[in-house]
Amino acid sequence: MTVGELERDRRRERFRDPGMCWQVGPLSVRVRTPSPWIADQLAFLYGPFPTLARETIVDVELGVEPRWPGRFAIFADGEVQYRRIPRAVAVPLVEWTLNVSAFQRPHQFFLLHAAVVEIDGFAAILPARAGQGKSTLCAALAHRGWRLLSDEVAAIRPEDGRVVPVPRPISLKEGSIELIRRFAPDARIGPIWPGTSKGAVAHVLPPLDSVRRAEEAAVPRWIVFPRWAPDAVPSLDPVPKARAAMRCADNAFNYSVLGRSGFETLANLVDRCECFDFGYGGLDDALHCLEGLRRAART
Repeated sequence: MTVGELERDRRRERFRDPGMCWQVGPLSVRVRTPSPWIADQLAFLYGPFPTLARETIVDVELGVEPRWPGRFAIFADGEVQYRRIPRAVAVPLVEWTLNVSAFQRPHQFFLLHAAVVEIDGFAAILPARAGQGKSTLCAALAHRGWRLLSDEVAAIRPEDGRVVPVPRPISLKEGSIELIRRFAPDARIGPIWPGTSKGAVAHVLPPLDSVRRAEEAAVPRWIVFPRWAPDAVPSLDPVPKARAAMRCADNAFNYSVLGRSGFETLANLVDRCECFDFGYGGLDDALHCLEGLRRAART
């Protein structure tokens, strides 16, 4: 049973008490809210994700409580994250809280702030700071034959170095929303939420195949540091492995927490991957350039 397959009234009741539980790759989530509107919005975003039993012990537990008039409070594991946020930004902030909560805790993985896509069994890891075009490029690839593993985190198993999928809705900002709408007309994009700290935000639903294959880990093959600039000619420039390792460590969520295991996992990851700086301006040219990596890997 998936979240979306539940009949609406039953689903809303489940969200009220004890909370709706679902699986996101290796993570289990529970969200409790008495608000039918919040329940319906989350059901849209997570419709194809498998539900879990009510009594499941979860990795992340959120509460979203109405605060009159037209305001909400958001809790993570009982702790207040936002006290009185407007309805217009409630859904993006629920997603942001879920994102932050999920990726601060599962230390059985080495966690790198990066989008991840896969093709032919090989993963391309795209580490980047905000504003570098990571999510836009990720959404484009996910709708051109690459499997979405994650928009936000590369979860790498220390024991074998494989990337574990954590497919979730892809968050797009401002002009990227309409760009992806034009580039991938089949993409399912939710409402536009204006007025967040990042401007207007909308979420692209992960392709169904990515959700259904969430248990299939991938072998990392490329580390690509994307850098978007208007009208830039696409270019892939090799990055020395020592420099790539330092940049990945700077983008990791838990490198210092894992200690020696974190160092060894990162060293093994960089050693097995080809590493590049990737400048791009247009999506069609960018995808053509990245397809070159795929073709080279087949030879």
